[in-house]
Amino acid sequence: MIHCLQSAAKLNLSLRVLGRRNDGYHELRSLFYALPSVESLTIEPVYGHNVKSEIYVSGEAVRGRNILEDVLSAAGRRGDAPALRIRLHKVLPPGSGLGGGSGNAGALISWLNAFLCKGREIAGEEVGSDVPFFVKGERWALVGGRGERVEPLGRDMPSLRTVVVVPSWSISTARAFSLLSAKFRSGFPLKEAEAEAERREVLEQLAEGRILGLLPNDFCAVLLEERPEYSDLFGLLRDSGAIAWGITGSGSAAFGLYPEGRGFPGSVQAGCRMRWIRKILYLE
Repeated sequence: MIHCLQSAAKLNLSLRVLGRRNDGYHELRSLFYALPSVESLTIEPVYGHNVKSEIYVSGEAVRGRNILEDVLSAAGRRGDAPALRIRLHKVLPPGSGLGGGSGNAGALISWLNAFLCKGREIAGEEVGSDVPFFVKGERWALVGGRGERVEPLGRDMPSLRTVVVVPSWSISTARAFSLLSAKFRSGFPLKEAEAEAERREVLEQLAEGRILGLLPNDFCAVLLEERPEYSDLFGLLRDSGAIAWGITGSGSAAFGLYPEGRGFPGSVQAGCRMRWIRKILYLE
């Protein structure tokens, strides 16, 4: 039997770095918003002697180790399980900050926990920092720690229409944190209480449909210095009727948010003749 799974992505509507932890990870505070599924996986158990799991990727290329390999390794540590033939269709380029790989991992973990690992469930944080959010399957959540602390915000939250702009460049998480540490040598901008209050204020204003403008993200300052093209894009999103815009994660994708009942960003595509734009996604 072949199982077909949808795989979600996310936006960081606020992202503050509080400092480096003793385990080497950074302590974060963020507001996560799940995007509609744009990627998919098919899973087929394969039985027989000397068969191994296989992962085939179409669409966007995944260079280096695929996070799904880490999920399969975690499943293998839990005892006997059939080999799996996995076909992954990628839409989101790695290194865009949209959590596409983490969403893939979350989808596979959820399936494994439901069908093969009952009583020995795989925890998302075993595989990656953003994965717990996708395993929980919530639309909105307050996220802390390195991503392992997820506080769902329930279903009674605003539904936003989104335009996501993926540039021609990507940025690794390691490089983004290196740039961030160099900029904030004397300390990061906000303390914990300030970051907590800020993300709840962002949530409240979005729920009321207020215009927020540029959303808080510590990486935004360093990425704007590296790539001033973002400023032109933010102006375009503002002029198209977005109530909020920003950069997700540690980059490189940018986005604009549009409340229901307010003009959808038809002018974005017409205005996006910037050669550095690789892909635009309109998500409702």
